[in-house]
Amino acid sequence: MVIRLSLGLVVALVLALLAPADAQQPTADTKAAKGVKARNLVTSLGGFSATVNAPILLTGQTIELEPGGHTGRLQFRVPTFVYVIEGILTTEYETGPVGIAGAQYHAAGQSYMDNGGWWHNAFNRTDKPVKYLILHVGYPGRPDPIVRPDAE
Repeated sequence: MVIRLSLGLVVALVLALLAPADAQQPTADTKAAKGVKARNLVTSLGGFSATVNAPILLTGQTIELEPGGHTGRLQFRVPTFVYVIEGILTTEYETGPVGIAGAQYHAAGQSYMDNGGWWHNAFNRTDKPVKYLILHVGYPGRPDPIVRPDAE
């Protein structure tokens, strides 16, 4: 429950920072909600939901892939939440359960959870930049959340 709340707060903060700011005029009643639009996070497999039972350390990055770019083969060591801000992200997993292995396509506004331990490569196969946010959910003392293969 704490992890869901923590992830929800972090995602809400990031989305709020990405939205254009409007000048706010003081109103008589600021206790009641007004003009709020909320949209649930959507994954390529349905609604976003994940559970982790451990003390957490949340780290993350925003990443931009140029047209034709890719991350190179990598593996997350900890559960990682991915939210696509702009464009279409193609992720190719070498292995994993049904629905994970193979190619996945995630459009702007979609999200997914990588439970960690699966080799993959993220691609931008479009002619426009792809921007996305990754949040690693680890615990204190955990090594780097991303591992890359040794140079061959």
